[in-house]
Amino acid sequence: MAFTEPEVKVLGALSILDSVQALTVRQICHTTGLPETSIHRALLRLSRTGLAMSTLQGPARWRCTDRGRLAMTRPVYRAYARTRP
Repeated sequence: MAFTEPEVKVLGALSILDSVQALTVRQICHTTGLPETSIHRALLRLSRTGLAMSTLQGPARWRCTDRGRLAMTRPVYRAYARTRP
């Protein structure tokens, strides 16, 4: 599955977190430099494909699934998962 640039940036930001950590949309905006609308669209597609998931607590926090972490190991996407937020 090919990602759009916002999707790969969002997934990259989430994939470098520990499995128990999660980010709010605002934190993802700060980390990626993307506008909130782009973040919401990317998270919707990533969650529908099983690559990201939201936590049940409010405000919504997002984390990468194991499948999402695996997708980010592809050489073409690795550069997006190198730095911690």
